[in-house]
Amino acid sequence: MSATALPLLARLGEAASFPQAVRNYETDPWSYLRRKLEECAGPLREYKRALYDEACARLHEDLRDSFLKPGALMDHKETFEKLLTPGDYADLSFNLEPGVEPKARREAVKLVLAQARIKTLFDTEALPPERRGKPWQALVAEAGSRLELDRLKELLDRAPRTERRRAYVVRRARRNLAEFLTVTRGEAGMRDEITLFVLTRVEAAIAALLRFLNAP
Repeated sequence: MSATALPLLARLGEAASFPQAVRNYETDPWSYLRRKLEECAGPLREYKRALYDEACARLHEDLRDSFLKPGALMDHKETFEKLLTPGDYADLSFNLEPGVEPKARREAVKLVLAQARIKTLFDTEALPPERRGKPWQALVAEAGSRLELDRLKELLDRAPRTERRRAYVVRRARRNLAEFLTVTRGEAGMRDEITLFVLTRVEAAIAALLRFLNAP
């Protein structure tokens, strides 16, 4: 394996916990959770870069084959859709359509992948809401539902937002995040890598939590 997801999972593990050793010097659990989620940006980008490099190697290898397996190009398109910005994905997808001359396809794909930019939730969330795309917004909404963020907002708004109430709500948010992160665990404990399918949903969960924590 070319890389590991452990740095990312470590940041998420810190976000989902608030032990006494941390409480001894952290006085605001709300800000602590937000900061730990924001600190996922670097490890997340590094892990997606490793997944991208592996996906590129698999694609180049398949394109060297004179007889592509049925559905192979579609599988590659589904992989890169989770990794690339919309513009770069569109350029790549165009060259993965059936009927493109093999040599021209190899050269075009090589050029696109050499210049492509990897996207993370932080890139998408930096865009205005109308430019984030309906599929992403739906994923974030689904993650927010699993994290029970609507319920937590009701609890927060039910009475004045005292520090005690905020601490209770953020404690529930941490617990819900910890339960959500069971998707990153296997029978033997924490995985050292997670699939793109799971990673996309973890990204959506981070985005949903940051929207909740950053709301006025």
